[in-house]
Parts: sequence; C-alpha cells; structure tokens
Amino acid sequence: MRLVKSKPPGAGPFVHTNRHGVRFHVRAVRDRRGRHVLVMGTSPEGSLQTLPSGYEVRENVHGHVSIRRKGRSRIRTQEEWMVRACVARLKPFAHAVGAEDSSITIYASALDRKCFAGSLDAEFADGFAAALNDALGKRYGGELVEMFRANRRSGKDGKARFYPLLRFRLKDRRRRIFYVERVCFSGDTSWLVLGTMSLPAALMKYVPHLGRDTLFDLF
Repeated sequence: MRLVKSKPPGAGPFVHTNRHGVRFHVRAVRDRRGRHVLVMGTSPEGSLQTLPSGYEVRENVHGHVSIRRKGRSRIRTQEEWMVRACVARLKPFAHAVGAEDSSITIYASALDRKCFAGSLDAEFADGFAAALNDALGKRYGGELVEMFRANRRSGKDGKARFYPLLRFRLKDRRRRIFYVERVCFSGDTSWLVLGTMSLPAALMKYVPHLGRDTLFDLF
C-alpha cells in the first residue's frame, strides 16, 4: 500500500495519481443512512481542496485507491517495511507487498515472464486460470470473458497484474504473532496455514522460497 499526504492550502484540489497514472479526487457524499462519508473518484466535480485531517489515502498493488481514518490498521508501519525490505532483495523476480487492516501479503507479477513461467509451478498457474474463468463466467457473457482473457495474455494496457503468494495474518495483537499462509489455487482461491510465529521468524523461514518451486512444497 502507498500513503499520500494532502496538498498545502491554495495548491488546488487534492489529487492522488495512482501507479497507472489515473488521477483520483476526494469527495464528501451521503451514504444510505444520510451520513457524510469520504470517497475517492476520478471526477473532479465537487472534490475537496485538501485531504481532511485524520484521514489517509491507500493504494494497493493493483492500483485500487481508497480513503480511511488513520490508525485503523492493526499492522504496524515497521512490520510492513520489514516485509518490503526482505522482498526488495528478491530481484530480478518481480514481487510486490500489500498491507491490509490485519495482514501483509506478498504478490508475484504475472508480467514478469521469468518469475511467472520459470519459477512458479503448474499448480499455481493452472489453478488460478480455472478460478479466474469460473469467476468471470458467473458475471459476464462468453464474448466478454474471452476479451478479458485476451487482454490478460497480451498485457496491452501495460498494467502489472499481481497474484498473491504468501500472507502474514495477525493472530495475537499483543504478542505480535502471525498466521503464515501460502496461496492454494485448486478451482477456488484459498489459503493454506503453514504455521504461527513472529513476523521476523516467518520472513527468515519462508521468504527464501519465493521465486522457487519449493514454495509449493510447503504445507
């Protein structure tokens, strides 16, 4: 996730440009209960000049943008950066890190052919394709599904597509113990729990398997 700060007064409407170059603005709208809530959108109409105090903009690895109150995440900043530092050493393989409210996930990029085709085994690739086709088939017609599949193969839009590999999900907030989970694609996307431990211990034990077939031998 990426964080941004508000612009100084007089600098014009607040704008967040995501990793794909799309500009987002903040607007105040009413929800179904009539309460004022803040939302992110691409239209500048009615946008706020600054990011309200106490809020932050979050962007995930796919470029999806959201706004929330500060301090709501149970993941500490140093824990997120600890994972990022470990992943940064994995070059030339393309990985990304995303932090949610109570978990940190490591992703692999499908546009990095060396990483996707050469280092991930067939269980991951075939299983994800089956899950993707099943999900699309329930929401769209055959022609749209084929278009999505063609775009995914060609990557003409130039957007990196990331697939989850490892997740560290907070179990004990006081002791900072995490569930360590590996993705498992077998028709439906699911997670296999590998163990529970501190984040430093999990990173030392499991991150070295990223970019290797041994990742899928872990149970």
